[in-house]
Parts: sequence; structure tokens; C-alpha cells
Amino acid sequence: MYPKEYINCDQEPIHICGEVQSYGFLLGTQNSRVIFYSENILDLFSLDPSILGKDIQVLFNNIGIDVNWENYSNTEDLAIQHINFRNIEYTLSIHTNGGFTFFEMEKVIPNHKINKEYAAIQHILRNSNDENIWKVLLKEIQDVIDYDRAMIYQFLYDGSGQVIEELVKPNLESYLDLHYPESDIPAQARALYLKNPVRITSHVSGQTYPIVGLVPKEEIDLTYSITRASSPVHREYLKNAKVESSFSTSIIVNGELWGMVACQNAEPKHLDLQSRLLAETLTRTSANAFASYRSLQTLEEYQRINLSNISLRQNLLSEEDFGKALETNIRDIMDSCAADGMIIKINNEILTAGSVPNHPDIEKIINWSKENNLNFEENIYISNTLCQDINVELDNPEKSCGIIISVLGNNTSDMLIWLRKEQGQKIKWAGKPEKGIISEIKDGVEIIKFSPRKSFEVWKEYVKGTSLPWKIKEIESARWITSVILKASHTKSSQIVDLNNQLKELNQELDSFSHTISHDLNTPLTVIKLNAQLAQKIPDPENVQKTLSNIITQVDTMSEMIRNVLELSKIKKSEIELKRVEVDSLISKLAEDSKISFNSPHTEIVIENTPEVLGDKTMVYQVFVNVIGNAVKYSSKSSKPMVKIEGEVYEDAVTYKITDNGIGIDKKESNKMFKIFSRMNNAKEFHGNGVGLSIVHHLMEKMGGKISYESESGKGTTFTLKFQKPNYDFSIS
Repeated sequence: MYPKEYINCDQEPIHICGEVQSYGFLLGTQNSRVIFYSENILDLFSLDPSILGKDIQVLFNNIGIDVNWENYSNTEDLAIQHINFRNIEYTLSIHTNGGFTFFEMEKVIPNHKINKEYAAIQHILRNSNDENIWKVLLKEIQDVIDYDRAMIYQFLYDGSGQVIEELVKPNLESYLDLHYPESDIPAQARALYLKNPVRITSHVSGQTYPIVGLVPKEEIDLTYSITRASSPVHREYLKNAKVESSFSTSIIVNGELWGMVACQNAEPKHLDLQSRLLAETLTRTSANAFASYRSLQTLEEYQRINLSNISLRQNLLSEEDFGKALETNIRDIMDSCAADGMIIKINNEILTAGSVPNHPDIEKIINWSKENNLNFEENIYISNTLCQDINVELDNPEKSCGIIISVLGNNTSDMLIWLRKEQGQKIKWAGKPEKGIISEIKDGVEIIKFSPRKSFEVWKEYVKGTSLPWKIKEIESARWITSVILKASHTKSSQIVDLNNQLKELNQELDSFSHTISHDLNTPLTVIKLNAQLAQKIPDPENVQKTLSNIITQVDTMSEMIRNVLELSKIKKSEIELKRVEVDSLISKLAEDSKISFNSPHTEIVIENTPEVLGDKTMVYQVFVNVIGNAVKYSSKSSKPMVKIEGEVYEDAVTYKITDNGIGIDKKESNKMFKIFSRMNNAKEFHGNGVGLSIVHHLMEKMGGKISYESESGKGTTFTLKFQKPNYDFSIS
């Protein structure tokens, strides 16, 4: 009997496999000296192992390869250039990782489809929406790669995956809606796909070439390599699926691995680097567009939830008898988290609504909660597999598979319990998610390896004991309602008046937040539209790329703005953290964007002295985007429009003066200046809604600053922003 060692595919060190695929050639250097290479490069260059230790530049010069050594730097960034060797064109890719510099070569395959890059990107941007974006992406990628099958594979909350869109050639079986277990793409593989998003296995059964040299292969990190061989387990998996070529590019949304474009071909097939990078560009474009769609949807969801929660809070506080208020509003509390059932235990009374288990089960759940309260994170417990997680036998487990338990304080047994029923659905798996076992004796130890499943025939499983997972917005609603009930249940009548005042302030915050979105998103959207229209008319590919870069920058700006404003909506005065904020690059960018947004390219913008200010970064951005935008807008119809921005440091403050020569403000209307929805009579011909300066006034007060102005009708306006001086960081309390 030998001692046993178990090896699973999630333990494979796939980033240090020590091999390259047959299409690629690899040289590795340290301090410009060759210290490792792939065996096939010796035949390519007609060399021998004596190349170890040689200077890479001397080596390339001796074999007649002309490299532009100024085209790369010793960073992890990928530098690519075309070279010619023996009248054959190659791409040379150079990157640095783990102290080594990697030189990788592969042949260029003539492919005129690369010229479709601009048209494909434009097609995605113009014709996709939040519902069909992945279908449009697959069509464009298939036009480039022409594989048998192209799929959109989405990672689910537990690491497993599902095919949500596909494009297959005729007479092939559909994989649409099939699920794949987490072990098919384990954690270390997902981490690798996030770092190096493009992956190809050109010939699954083809030859691979080992890397040899002066260092062990375990020290050669091929994470960012473009020629790295696939792991033996992955190749076996593909063979079992009757696939001889596999290509994928990662779908990264807001910095996280959301899914993959996964492509398969029954016959060996290679895509050269240009085609692979084009597929990656199309995927990134679609991922950015998808992130924007999703951000806008999330924003709308949070606005709706906030309004609903504010109404619920008002209802809870309107009743003098708090127990009766909870009973009256229990269904709204349940619906706030999209639950099927609700249990409230307060003052030794149990209130229920919706689909809940019988009374003995309720008592068991409550008792379990009391016993395990110390293990709850922040007094809250969340699960969609309760009956599998706890060692308690319930009579009606199907009614409480999903649960949120929120404890109302440390020294009480009062709690809120949201419930979800068993999901009860059939899942179609791409083969039964199980693995075979291979055993071998090595150095007196029995090595037991788990191999991929042999069959991918559809296998159906009925899911029991789980509910739909809770979404972040539902969990946040549970926390918010718990906070409201905690405060309200322990207050006296005098404190209720104070809470109502807070409600009024929260309503004003929500109102300002909603108008901030509609007001401030106009700038990047306008820039995106104008650049897209400009790109349609530009015949020069170089300028097209610059214009597309500008479009992508503005999409990123819009996504960041949405995230920032979502954060802004959550800020209360006691939670604002003031820090040093550099505004030089911010002001320059906003000035140029405003000229584009308000179609005023001839506006002269003079920027003099831009000292740091003490403030909240998001709020400072909101302040300048409004004031600079107004200055450009209202001076745009002057004969020689000009805007001057000047900062000055005083003993106890930093001030910024933004001066324009625009329409000015009539002194009779000074009382309207910072009121929401108030617009000056002479501003009717300019687009606006009277929200921007109200936002600025509100934000400056929150940061302990002030906004004022001097103006005369027809002679321009000067706004003065007075910030606190950034001597040190502190928080407003």
C-alpha cells in the first residue's frame, strides 16, 4: 500500500508549463543575455545550444534580423513589431515578466480581413444594444476567424459557466444554455484569463516544444506569453470534446472576468497575432459598451429602490405604535428584497407575510440564528442554500432555501428574516460534471490525478435545496431597512421629528442626485457622438484610430462618472473625507471637452495657476464640470469667446475664478442663481435645466467651501470658488 497524493486540475501550474506551441518560437533573456529558448528555435535559426549567454542584440544582428530596439521598454506592456527573416514575415512580440524579457516570434498569415477593424467596431457601436450586443460581437468575430463554433460563455456567481449566445455552422449541435462546472475553468485559469485575455491552441494534438536553458522551467512565468502551450489536462478536455483548435478572448467588465468568447474548430486551425488582437479589440469594445448599458440600468434600479425605501421609511415613522407600523408595512419590507416570505420577530412577537414555513420551522430558524449570531458578519447572514448550510432538520425546507437574517442589535433576539423558496429547476450540463481517475506510482507515492470527463452529451440535473442568489442591491436594501428599524424602534417622540427632518434632507439628496445624472452625462455623450460622426468622414486610418481612442476614452469617462455619482448619492455629511485633490489635468480636460460639447471650438481658454484644493475628489469634479461648462456655453455666441480660469492660494483658503465674456446675469435675477430649476431670462436660447449651479452650491457647502459670483448683463460673469486650503487631510463630522 503506497501513500496517496491527489492532484486536481485546479492545482495545475498552467503558467509555468515550460512548453510552447508549434506555431511559436521563444527566446528569454536576462540583462540582455539569452538564458532560455524553445527547442524549435534552433532549427529556425540554424543555431546550436551555444546561443545561451549571448547578447540578444548581437545574436539578432548575426542572423540578419533587424529589430527596432527603441520600440519596447522593460515593462510588462506588450511591444509588437514586424520583422523579416529569410524572406518570410514574422511578428516579434516582446514583454518583460518576473525579471525575464520574452521574445516570441510567429509567422504572419496574409489576412485582408484585418482591414475590417474600423468597420467592425463601428458596426458594434451603432447596431448593438443591451439585448443583442453579444450576438453582434459573435458575428463580427466569426467574420475574422471563421471557426466551426463561437460562443459567449458567462461565468456565474459560483464560478460555473453557461453558454448564453452562440453562432455555429450548419449541422452542428447547439450548446446554447448548457452549463459547465466550475472545475472546467478553475480559479487559477480564470485568474490567468484576466491577466492575459487572448488564448489560442492551434493544434490540440500537435507537437509542443520544451523550453530549455540556464534556469529551471518552474522559474519561467509564461503568464503573458502568446505562444505558451496548453496544459495536458486542457488538451485532453478538448480532445474529449472532439475539438482540434480552440480560441478564446476574455470579456472583462469593470476590471472583473465576466465571461469569454470561446471558439472551437474540429480541425487544426491557426490564427496569426493580428487576427487574435483584432478579436480582442472587438471584444473589449463590446465589453465597454455592455458595461455602460449595465451601469445605466443599475442607476435606474437604485433610483427606484431609493424612492421605494424612502416611502417605506416614511410609512414606518408615521405610526405612533411601531409594532403596528411593522405589521402594516411587512409586505413592502418583504418586496424591498424581492423575497417570497417575510418573518419579523420584535418584542417577543412574530409577524409573517408571504410564503413562510410552519411555526415549528420558524422557531428552529430563530433559535439557530440566536446561537450563531456571533458568527454573522455585521449582524447579517445571507445564503441561498440554508438547508445545506445548517445542521437543522426542517419540516418545510423548500420554503426557506434562500435567507437573509438581520439581527436588530447585539443584546436582543429581535430580527428580520427574508425568505426565498427552492429554485426547483432543471439545469442542462455539457456532460455529467464528474471526472475520471488516473493512478500512477512515482517515487514510492501513488499519484491520483483527476482527468476530464469523456462525454459532453447533454446531462440534466434537477436542482434542489437552492434558491435564486440574492443580488447586491437586495442585500443593501436589507441593511438599509434594518438601520431604519433599529433607529425608529428605539426613539422617543421627540426623535421622530428629527428623523422626519432627515427624510426631507434625503429626498433633497435624491432629487439633486437624479438631476446630476441627466445634467452631467450630456458632456461625454456629446463628445462620443461628435467623434463618431467625425470618424465616419475620415479616410485616413491613423486619424480613425485617434478618433476611436477618443470615443473609448469618453465611454470610460461616462462609466466612471456613473460610478462616481452612485457613490456621491450615498454620501452623508458626516461621511465626507476631505483630501488633497490635484486639479491641473482635470481642469485642462474639462475645458477641452466643454468646447466640443457646446460646439465652441474657437473659444479661447486661458488657464493660469492651478493649485491643489482640499475636497472630495468626486465633488470637486462635479463642481468644475458645471462651472467650466457654463462658462464655455454662455460665452459661445460671443464674437470672440474667451474663458479664463485662475487659481490663487491665500493664507486660509484656495480660490478659483472662472471668468467668461458671455451673456452675463441681470442683477434683478440674483435671487434665482442657486435655486434648482431656476434659469435666467436671457439664457432661454441655451440648452439647460437650471440644475448645475444648484448642485455646485450644495457641494461647495458640503466641502466647507463657498461659491459666489460677479456679473453684469451682456458683459460676462466671474464665478469664485473658495475651497479650504489643503494643509492636512481630515474628515467633516
